[in-house]
Amino acid sequence: MQLANFNGIISNLLEDITPIEITKGVSQYILWKNNVGKSTAIYKFEKNSKLPFLDEHNLFDEHIFVISGVFNDGNKKYKEGSFIINPKGTSHIPQSEEGCTILVTNE
Repeated sequence: MQLANFNGIISNLLEDITPIEITKGVSQYILWKNNVGKSTAIYKFEKNSKLPFLDEHNLFDEHIFVISGVFNDGNKKYKEGSFIINPKGTSHIPQSEEGCTILVTNE
């Protein structure tokens, strides 16, 4: 019988993470980040909030899963349950009129 290997497993509890206010109404909860810029984070957007800058993906693809609410990338709205891939070289302006929570992975 093969035994499971749990070496190197990392886990976090969202309620234990101190949020970083990116801008008014947008908070980031970093779940994991390495030394080359790959990361996984939860972003919470309050109603009518928007990043005040162009979010450019120069190094990695970005994967977004909409946990709740409606996310808008400046071009299209994505409802709860949507999965979006922004390939390396693309950009968008994350925002939400209704408010939303998203999971974002850069890799």
